Amino acid sequence: MQLGDLKGKLVLFKFSEEIRPDLGLFQIYKDEVWAVVTGIDDIGIWIENPSYELGIWWDENGQLIPPSRQVKEKVKTHILIPWRYIKALMSVEDERFQKVKSERLPGFQAYR
Repeated sequence: MQLGDLKGKLVLFKFSEEIRPDLGLFQIYKDEVWAVVTGIDDIGIWIENPSYELGIWWDENGQLIPPSRQVKEKVKTHILIPWRYIKALMSVEDERFQKVKSERLPGFQAYR
């Protein structure tokens, strides 16, 4: 398997201890996570969080919403993990595993 073959696949990531204190910012709560790879470049690997909880502070017109009316919504995000923080990767070659259609993929929710 080549790195380029991982794009679009669900992959298990094991991160180095060095990045662990910063993972919570991206709503990753352990040093291992299952995530879909959305891109690969010289800096690192882009992964998808399909249900990142983001506070909505502005309305559709760009006006600030009063704090009492602000809500959190789940949005799809892409996170760049630099190569130096990736300890190991694992991909499963079973087609059933790669056909997961759920918006709630394992990893970001299951590892809390």
